[in-house]
Amino acid sequence: MAEALILLAAIAVDLACRVVPAQLPYLFPFIFNAPVFLGCWLTLLWYLRGLSRTAPPHRPGPVRRGFFLAGLTGIYFVLQTHFEYMAQHMFFLNRIQAVTLGMVAPFCIAIGWMPDVLRRGAPSWLSRACGALAATRAARFFSHLIPAMAVFLVTTDFWLIPAVHFAAMINPTLYAAMNLSCLAGGLLFWLVVLDPRPKPPARFSYLARGAAGFLVMFPQIAISSYIALTSRDLYSFYTLCGRLFPNISPAYDQMLGGLIQWIPPGMMNTAALIIGLNALRLADQKAEQDFVPPPGAKVYDAKWTGR
Repeated sequence: MAEALILLAAIAVDLACRVVPAQLPYLFPFIFNAPVFLGCWLTLLWYLRGLSRTAPPHRPGPVRRGFFLAGLTGIYFVLQTHFEYMAQHMFFLNRIQAVTLGMVAPFCIAIGWMPDVLRRGAPSWLSRACGALAATRAARFFSHLIPAMAVFLVTTDFWLIPAVHFAAMINPTLYAAMNLSCLAGGLLFWLVVLDPRPKPPARFSYLARGAAGFLVMFPQIAISSYIALTSRDLYSFYTLCGRLFPNISPAYDQMLGGLIQWIPPGMMNTAALIIGLNALRLADQKAEQDFVPPPGAKVYDAKWTGR
């Protein structure tokens, strides 16, 4: 029943965007995107339903819930409100959109770690289909750290090639593909890197995952620093279409965009390494607490550790 109501709401919003687009408030879509609209609202529905079906010992805490909801809200805001219009008329706003889709929102969703909750809230046929998909060779290949890093970097940096970016901005289909590929690459990467489980059942150790989250920073720094510091106008599309804020020059707009692509993602990559190291520390502490010496074994205190 709730799924049907969301579908009806999507039809109504789509019609409103076609018939009276100028009268719609800021929080309505600038361009209605059915996969994004339905994906966000259905995911929210299934998450809340899954929470209600999850017993307290296994229920995510308020911090994880807050991160997940913040990530979902970020995706919806940059793709299904009038912010999308602004992102098509200023390069630095476009980079805010891209960084939200590829970094911030997937990072928050991964911190929220929602697979079990969504599995309990989603329809059974969808849970079975996702389980079958996760068991395929392709899914196992792309969930390896190296392919996940490669996909993340390609979906982030390919669209920054000036000619490719220009083509994407003038082609609605390619523009949608750019945004959705950034989101897909970010989700794939951060769900692997920020998996809170130890190895096993996770495929890689905390240290390996933290290192992967940190190492992808360096290619991004090289590209974004060039964008921020070069004197060339790399993205002429925004001059041709008309900038939303005419008092911001093309050079300053590009510098701001490069800094946005450079500094916040770098901070998050460093945070991923810290999260991995902290998870490793906590796992070692738990292993020490749970360790039971075998009968007859002698345990010596390591006084030099200070513990």
